Amino acid sequence: MWLALVAANGINVMNFLNRFQFAKYSALSSLLVFLILLLVNGIGLRHFFRLDLTHNQFYALSDGSKALMNDLDDLVNVNVYFSNTLPTNLFFVRQYLEDILDELSSYSHGQLQVTYLNPDLPEVAEEALAVGVPQVQMNLIEKDKFEVKNGFLGISISYGDQTEVLPVVQTILNIEYDLVSAIKKVTAAERKKIGFVTGHQEPALENNLSLGQRDEEALTFFRQGLERNYEVVEVKLSDSALLNTIDTLVIAGSKQAYTADEQYALDQYLLNGGNVIVFLDGLGVSPELVTTAQSVNLFDQIKHYGASINPNQLVLDVSNERVSFNDGYLNFLVAYPYWVKAVKAFFDQDHPVVGKLNSIVFPWVSSIQVSPSDSVAATVLVRSSEQAWSLLAAEGMSLSPQAIQAPTSREQSNLAVLLSGSFSSFFEARPALSASTDSRNLDFSRAPAQLLVVGSARFITDAVVEQFEDNLSFALNAVDYLTLDDSLIDIRSKRSFETPLKELTLRQRQLVKWIGILLVPMAVVAYGTFRFIRRRALTQHR
Repeated sequence: MWLALVAANGINVMNFLNRFQFAKYSALSSLLVFLILLLVNGIGLRHFFRLDLTHNQFYALSDGSKALMNDLDDLVNVNVYFSNTLPTNLFFVRQYLEDILDELSSYSHGQLQVTYLNPDLPEVAEEALAVGVPQVQMNLIEKDKFEVKNGFLGISISYGDQTEVLPVVQTILNIEYDLVSAIKKVTAAERKKIGFVTGHQEPALENNLSLGQRDEEALTFFRQGLERNYEVVEVKLSDSALLNTIDTLVIAGSKQAYTADEQYALDQYLLNGGNVIVFLDGLGVSPELVTTAQSVNLFDQIKHYGASINPNQLVLDVSNERVSFNDGYLNFLVAYPYWVKAVKAFFDQDHPVVGKLNSIVFPWVSSIQVSPSDSVAATVLVRSSEQAWSLLAAEGMSLSPQAIQAPTSREQSNLAVLLSGSFSSFFEARPALSASTDSRNLDFSRAPAQLLVVGSARFITDAVVEQFEDNLSFALNAVDYLTLDDSLIDIRSKRSFETPLKELTLRQRQLVKWIGILLVPMAVVAYGTFRFIRRRALTQHR
C-alpha cells in the first residue's frame, strides 16, 4: 500500500514537472513569437514590402513615386482634412490614403511631413476652407437613420510658397497619381508649357456649357489632364515670341490649310529642338457617316520628316470596337471595323508611352508609312492587328456599317509612330515656298527633337475618351515622355484595367463552346460512376 502511494505521488510529481516544463517552453515560445512580430513590425515601419498580385501592380507604390520621394531636397507638407464621421464606402479610401502617405513619407527620408487634421473642429474647418478644400455633403446611416451631413475629404500640399489642393478624395483609383503629380507640380523649378496650335478649325480645348449643348469633339479631358502638371496655352504659329516658350507643341485636329509662313515656323521650331505631337484626321466624317474632304496641307511636311500619313486610306480591322448606331427607329450595337481597337499584343511593349496600356481605340484612322532619314530613329508605338485591311476612301463615300465591303487582302498597318533625332528642313529643297518666308535660319536640326504622329485626332475627343480611358492615358503619356520623364507614366498606366480577350479562330471557339457544354455533365457522370464502383466494392467486401 505504502509503495503504491509513493509510486502514485512520484507519477504526480513527474506530471507536474512535465506540465511546468511545457508551460515554461510555451511561455518562452510565445514571448519569442511576440518579440519577432515586434521586430518585423518595427522593420516594416521603415522598409515597406507589399506582395501585390493585382493587374499592373495597382496597390504597390510605383518606381516613379519612389524616385520622386528620394529626390525631394526640401520639406513638403501634406495636410489631410478628413472628417472623422464618414460613409462606409469611404472607410477603405481613408485607409488606403493613409497607407500611401506612410509609404511616400518613408521613401522621402523625412522630407514629406504628413499631418492629419480634424475638420470637425471649427478652427480646422476654417483653415481647410481658406486653403481651398471645400465642404461636401455626405450620406450617412447612423442608428438606423439616414442623414445628410457636411464634411471634408480634401488634402493640401505645400512647398515653400507653392500650394496645391486635392479638393475631394473619394476613390482609390487616382490617389497615388493625384498625390505624386501635385508634389511634382509644387516642387518643380519651373512649370513646363504645352502649346496647342489654333487657327485652322481645331477642336475647342474646353466645352462651353453656357451654349446649352455639349461639344462632343472638344478636348476638355485632354486639357484638364495636362493642366495638372503643365501650363496649357493656345498658340498661333505666327506668334514667334510665344512659340519660343513652348516645350511641346500639339497639333490636334486641324481642318484648314496652313500658310507657308506657318509651316516655316513649325519647321524651325522642330529644328531648334522643339517637340511636336501631331494628331491628324486624314478625312472628315459627317454625322451621316459620309466622308468629307479636308484642306490640311501638313501631310507632305510630315512625310519629309519621316512619317507619311495616308490621308485617303482608312484602316479597318477585325479587332474593333462595337459602336451604337440609329436607323431612324431603334439604336443598335454592331462591331464596326472603322473603329480600330489596337490591343497590347501590337504595342511596343518596351516603350513607356504604351508599354503598360491594354488597348487604344482609333475611330476612322489613317495608316502611317515610315521612311526616316539616317539621322532620325523611328519607333512604331502602335500597330493594327495582322488581320487589318485598308480602304481607299474618296469624298462622299458612305462609312455606314451596311456599306462595309469584304477585304481582298489583309496587312498590318502603323497607327502611331515616334521619330527622334536630327531633322532636315522641309524648306531646304523648296525655294518657291521659302520665298514667302522670312530669311532662312536653319537647314538642319540645331538640337535633337522628337515628333510623334498619329493618323487620327478623333481618338482624343471628349466623346471617345469618356468610353475608352486608355486613349487619354496614351495622349498624356506621350506629352509626359516628350516633355518631362517617365515617372508619371508609370503611375498613370496602373489605372488601365481593360484586358481584351485573345482573338480565337473558328475552330478554337467551337472547341471552347463544346467543352463548356459537355464538361459539367461529363464531370457529374464520372463522379457518379466512381461512387457506384466504390459502393459496390465495399458491399462485396462485407
